[in-house]
Amino acid sequence: MGIVKTNGVDFVVFKMMGSAKRWSKDFVLTGPAGSPTLTWYQVSQIFLEKYLPVILREDYRRRVEIFLAQGEGQGSDKRPCYSGGFNGASSGGRGAFGRGEVSFIVKWFFGQGTRWRPVVRDVFPEHITCKDSQLPAIDVMVFTANPKKEPIVDVMNTVVSAMALDYPTEKLAVYLADDGGCPLTLYAIEEACGFAKLWLPFCRKYGIKTRCPKAFFSPLGEDDRVLKNDDFVAEQKEIKLKYEEFQQNVNSAGESGRIKGNVEPDRAPFVKVINDSKMEKEKSADDLSKMPLLVYVSRERRPHRRHHFKGGSANALLRVSGIISNAPYLLVLDCDFFCHDPISARKAMCFHLDPNLSPSLAYVQFPQVFYNVSKSDIYDVKIRQAYKTIWHGMDGIQGPVLSGTGYFLKRKALYTSPGLKDESLRSPEKHFGSSRKFIASLKENNGNIKQEEVISEATIEEARTLATCAYEDGTQWGEEIGYSYNCHLESTFTGYLLHCKGWTSTYLYPERPSFLGCAPVDMQGFSSQLVKWVAALTQAGLSHLNPLTYGMKSRMRTVQCLCYAYLMYFSLYSWGMVLHASVPSTGLLLGIQVYPEVYDPWFAVYVIAFISTILENMSESIPEGGSVKTWWMEYRALMMMGVSAIWLGGCKAIIEKIIGTQGEKLYLSDKAIDEKKLKKYEKGKFDFQGIGILAVPLITFSVLNLIGFLVGINQVIITMKFGDVLGQLLVSSFFVFVVITVVIDVVSFLKVS
Repeated sequence: MGIVKTNGVDFVVFKMMGSAKRWSKDFVLTGPAGSPTLTWYQVSQIFLEKYLPVILREDYRRRVEIFLAQGEGQGSDKRPCYSGGFNGASSGGRGAFGRGEVSFIVKWFFGQGTRWRPVVRDVFPEHITCKDSQLPAIDVMVFTANPKKEPIVDVMNTVVSAMALDYPTEKLAVYLADDGGCPLTLYAIEEACGFAKLWLPFCRKYGIKTRCPKAFFSPLGEDDRVLKNDDFVAEQKEIKLKYEEFQQNVNSAGESGRIKGNVEPDRAPFVKVINDSKMEKEKSADDLSKMPLLVYVSRERRPHRRHHFKGGSANALLRVSGIISNAPYLLVLDCDFFCHDPISARKAMCFHLDPNLSPSLAYVQFPQVFYNVSKSDIYDVKIRQAYKTIWHGMDGIQGPVLSGTGYFLKRKALYTSPGLKDESLRSPEKHFGSSRKFIASLKENNGNIKQEEVISEATIEEARTLATCAYEDGTQWGEEIGYSYNCHLESTFTGYLLHCKGWTSTYLYPERPSFLGCAPVDMQGFSSQLVKWVAALTQAGLSHLNPLTYGMKSRMRTVQCLCYAYLMYFSLYSWGMVLHASVPSTGLLLGIQVYPEVYDPWFAVYVIAFISTILENMSESIPEGGSVKTWWMEYRALMMMGVSAIWLGGCKAIIEKIIGTQGEKLYLSDKAIDEKKLKKYEKGKFDFQGIGILAVPLITFSVLNLIGFLVGINQVIITMKFGDVLGQLLVSSFFVFVVITVVIDVVSFLKVS
């Protein structure tokens, strides 16, 4: 750190050379060797207490001299500081600001596609005419990757809830894809299978709706636990003891080190049938005791081979399940999203069995709903704009986005296009690989192969081969077949490509959530997730597969292309927000006029644009079960994330595009909830622990607008004229007003750190 003298004013200068600048958890900034180490709180205190008064004093003195020199007695017609017209400097500021307005216009234009034809659907599963024996089979695919970030007991709750779906047992198969290859996960699923043998009959006997054990024994399951007879109460107590025993066994095995709980990045493929439904059928004819097929899969991972994250795991599981159960439909779940409505599969079949929809229908998407969202929802983790507005709007065109979890997907859609002959089956080895058994499963008419009475060892060995790294070499997996490898948001981009092929989708937002997940409860968790989403979407928008060129030439509808453009170029919105957060306040500091004067007719255009934007947001937020407070929380979160996470995500994508690389590391959100953070979140207080560089733009723009506002007020007092700078003062004050509580929390956090 050095001090430089310029025009009698000291400025703090930080040298950033290579690794000289280092971020740590407590926001310590270090300079070159031998320089003092300061926290950001100390830096801000030095600036506010020592250097800012000097800057303002020098600026104040200089402007007073100009004002006196241009007094009325001299008859000069020159105006001090803020001229009525736009000079060269102000034109530059106005031009930069105009580019921000253009980004808002582009975002608005793309967004009109989502408002073109909104559709809200409802279903009546009791009206399905076919018998249970005629329902199509479903393979449930549950994904997990790291037991340290995804608590194993919670993962097993998701698995058990999927096994307990109200669907014919012989038509249901549950697969757990363990991308960490963790021995503890294998042990846990075996323990979960033992508990499920008690849990499933209990749920079926008493008609339990909340079939996730953890949710049932929480406030979420209160409705299922009341007004029951004595037999139910007695069995419930017994089941609860068994569940606690199951939890204890899994947790103690990991904590004691008896079973390894580490991720194995270098491992061979492993496939194990935990429960064979055919063997269970022979043991018991009691419908209450029947168990679905349960399989554990850990694909091969090698350090020198690209594994394509969840997309690679999903494709491996597609192949493995194809030779074991080969159900025509898939239910895909993240490990933290459990089944909350046992009839969700039947609801999805209302669409898939509809003869008018089914031929071109690829998937049925359910919304992501979280059980741990606070009343204030300070981080806007509900993302209501997407699930309450955009997805409904896309449903009226060609269908909603494939959202990563909670969707029922037609297996055939991942291999071919609707209404076209499957050319890939003419040379199947080039497209699907060399497994004859897997290719045979593709050629069956109804998507089901003849099931073995008992799954043989030869089938398991073939499944291991299908889960190797080398199997995809020289094939079209990840390109034309299966989940796409062209984007880290594999599900969303795969859904986009399905729409490009001509497939459609539907969206169902039932009153009772079909799936419930766990939301992040701190700024770091949600912001990091948002950076990942925005970066991946922006990369897709910058690729040759973008919706404005590739999409328009494909079988996707034009309005649907606009919807995808809205999502993939959403980071443009952040650039407009960044310019709004920086240009007006910088203009106040430098004496540059950005907005027209108050009495200029063009000033009304800016005012109308601002007010209409606010009203538009309110009109979408309040009618959808919200309130003014709900709108305010969502708007504040949007402004916060717009100048931090969304902007940095867009920058990350652009930089990676320029240098020609795509990040090989993927952020995995932490599903383990810290009780202290949860209590803070429920009180509506922000938690910035571990947020790192994401805090820099938020603090910078907040301080910049606060200082700009104070300097602008100072000039109004001196010149006694506010018409020239009113627009800039309003923008700066509005930004400060929106995020002031957040900045106070940040400063408090830095002070404690």
